[in-house]
Amino acid sequence: MKLNRQDGECYEKLKDVGAPEMGLKVIKALNNNAVLAKKPDGSQIVLMSKGIGFGKRPGDTVDENTAQQKMFYILDSSGSESKLRQLSLEEAKVEQITREIVEIARKKLGIQNEKLFGALLDHITFAIECLQMGLPIDNPFIGEISILYSKEYEIAQIAAEIIKERIGIEIGDGETGFIALHLCSARRNKHIRTTIKNTRVYSEILDMVGAMLGKKLDKAHAPAKSFLLSVHCLVTLTANQKPITMKISQQVKLSMTDSYAMASKVAEVIEKEMDIRLCGDAVAFIATDIEKLKQLVT
Repeated sequence: MKLNRQDGECYEKLKDVGAPEMGLKVIKALNNNAVLAKKPDGSQIVLMSKGIGFGKRPGDTVDENTAQQKMFYILDSSGSESKLRQLSLEEAKVEQITREIVEIARKKLGIQNEKLFGALLDHITFAIECLQMGLPIDNPFIGEISILYSKEYEIAQIAAEIIKERIGIEIGDGETGFIALHLCSARRNKHIRTTIKNTRVYSEILDMVGAMLGKKLDKAHAPAKSFLLSVHCLVTLTANQKPITMKISQQVKLSMTDSYAMASKVAEVIEKEMDIRLCGDAVAFIATDIEKLKQLVT
């Protein structure tokens, strides 16, 4: 089973246990982010969420309000003890790794955001603990991330190698992508949720254009990559109030009627989801990109 994250920073529940259960008693705080608890029927359960284990003592009750945010892992009899022992993470080592990653990001990307260390430390710690529990993490936007934020993704790959070398855990492409999103957010001084949401929107735009063209647009192929990068560039220029000029935009509108109509729909999605209004010349650029897709994608 995999954990998925969409527009939020929290993992979704691995197993749906319904409404928050009353009477969840703490048996042991495994670390700051995980506790071993007992359900009313006597069975054991691991609750994982950022900070859930902080200050918890045996016999404490898990608060009903915070229980709604937890990830539940039902223990079975095989290998449970070894999995729990794996949750004993060397926090000092993770802190040192995070500092190295932040320093690399500062030198190579010019990131000066003071909040990056805390956010990244919190994120990497929780991710490693999930992986130690045998819970792989799935990132549905890894293709888009590696294309749109290639420089950040390169640093995230270095981070993955450092984690593997120091802790012996392979975080995988999905988690590497999430680290890249944190770097991207810090570099642009945006909240991680905004960056994830925008990445999702780009993915949906590619799917939408593919559906309108009746073609399969594979983000691993050059034409789709080029299209995503072009749209991202136009959105970034507009957001930064940089001028976008196409002298033949009127001719494009008249000669590429279908492509311009599709481009207009793309612009509508961007305005609705990102609150960024593209000018007519930007729409014309997208129309020419769609025209290229018609020619290059079979």
